[in-house]
Amino acid sequence: MSNRFFLNALFSKGANLLLEGQEFHHFAHVMRGKVGETIEIVNGKNQLAEARVEKLSKHTADLKVLSVEEVSSKSKLVLAQALFRPARLEWLIEKAVELGVSEIWLFPAARSEKKSLSDTQLARLEQIAISAMKQCKRLDLPKIVLYPSLHEVPAQDTLLFGDLRTSSKPPPASQPLTLFIGPEGGFTNEEIHYLEQKGALGIHLHQNVLRAETAAIVALSLCQF
Repeated sequence: MSNRFFLNALFSKGANLLLEGQEFHHFAHVMRGKVGETIEIVNGKNQLAEARVEKLSKHTADLKVLSVEEVSSKSKLVLAQALFRPARLEWLIEKAVELGVSEIWLFPAARSEKKSLSDTQLARLEQIAISAMKQCKRLDLPKIVLYPSLHEVPAQDTLLFGDLRTSSKPPPASQPLTLFIGPEGGFTNEEIHYLEQKGALGIHLHQNVLRAETAAIVALSLCQF
């Protein structure tokens, strides 16, 4: 079975683990998995394991870890994204994970249509990130953090932000980067001034004005490739 399953646990050879919740439902009811099958499991902590299904019950599957592979973390690339419409934000989370972002920091900007996220909405974004991680075969799960305002977002590493006023291009991602992308309508002059005071460099992404989610995808691609 080629599908990967997510377990929030550290893996070690010979360990006994429990598959439950949505992951169990996918294995038992969608994939029609059986006892004795070997599956791949990931934990979002740079570990990939093979596990054998030892037992199936109504709501859980007992697993035995057969082998564990560990990889080192890649360079840090943070997407600091101003909130916008939830449906389009979900799409962005999925694509950002596929493009290798290491963390996603969300915050309300002055022009954000959405000023906060409920616990349910945040949990859904986290589940989308898990699904994207499994689908694109990466082993680290990006952390999603919701900050109450732009001023609460950490200002660290090399800071970049999308800026229509400049012709500067993104530098190669040879060092940790934090990339700020505004909402629909962009950052206000006050927000731009704040970012520049923190040492952020404005970069030009495209000759056209891009939607927020498009700008983020273009920026992530340019910074990495």
